[in-house]
Amino acid sequence: MAKKKNSFKIRHLAWIALLAGVLYGAYQANIYFNKYKKNVRENSVLYIYPGSTFSDVLDSLEGKLEKLESFEKVAEREGVANHITPGRYELTPLTTNITLARAIKFGYQSPMMVTISGYIRTPEILAKRLGSRLCADSSEFVAAFRDRNLLDSLSVDYQNLISLVIPNSYQMYWTTTPKEFIFKMKKEYDKFWTEERLEKAKKISLTPKEVSILASIVYCESKYEPEYGNIASVYLNRLKKGWRLCADPTVIFATGDFTINRVLRRHLATPSPYNTYLNEGLPPGPIAIPTKAAIDGVLNPAATEYMYFCANPKFNGTHRFAKNGAEHERNARDYRKALDSLIRARRMAQTK
Repeated sequence: MAKKKNSFKIRHLAWIALLAGVLYGAYQANIYFNKYKKNVRENSVLYIYPGSTFSDVLDSLEGKLEKLESFEKVAEREGVANHITPGRYELTPLTTNITLARAIKFGYQSPMMVTISGYIRTPEILAKRLGSRLCADSSEFVAAFRDRNLLDSLSVDYQNLISLVIPNSYQMYWTTTPKEFIFKMKKEYDKFWTEERLEKAKKISLTPKEVSILASIVYCESKYEPEYGNIASVYLNRLKKGWRLCADPTVIFATGDFTINRVLRRHLATPSPYNTYLNEGLPPGPIAIPTKAAIDGVLNPAATEYMYFCANPKFNGTHRFAKNGAEHERNARDYRKALDSLIRARRMAQTK
């Protein structure tokens, strides 16, 4: 009888052990399943700002995940709540809970492309553009751009800071700091200024900084890149002869009103070191971030005797070039005549 009881107990304990093993296995399988579960609804981006809590992260993931609770359990087991790394994280339907949890914990950010293009005329405008794309806001970028110790370490002043920026698309992290951005631009600038380009600058008796300043004027004069060499030749010819550059874009920069489409006589009297109608030589800094094409246009000027140019009366974005004042006056007269005709036609169309 005692043997039967012992045998029953053993079988009972065995069944309990087996059940416990099954339950434990199921528990571990559930953990494993949750851990490697693909939980993202569709391609999306998670932004985690500095100072964010675990609760903030979960709020940001609301709607991005199929089952938020599933991720939350994995994240808690991984200790994410105590190790939240600010950043930009790209989510895809292939992203698993464990991949996302560890990315947030260890800061495995997804890089992004930041494109710098268009008319960026001042460091403040650049700061605004960057502040709209990166984690740091525009005021933080402006503060870094005005950091004299930082600028001195790069041998550049505030007026010429934007000359370090070569328009392009750059891969960087969303959390890139203003200081890191400046150093990245300096590195790209140094790569751009090859020995060949430095030699070309020397050949036209300009420093890289001066090339950037003149290139910014060329860039603001025209969007038609094939003319950059001719436009550059006009200004280089004027510099050689000791003439004032008399560049309309510098007058617009001096006024600070970038909506001006037509420079008038009253604009020419604007007092500013950037006004090349009033001052000899180049302005103290670039009036915009010049493109690579504009810089290379200055470095490879056309061999001309041109001293003047004005817009083509065909309004096709090109210019007419002239060697002397008489030629230029004829070109200017043709342009004014065409412009007046165009204005009259538009007014008549509006009254109909």
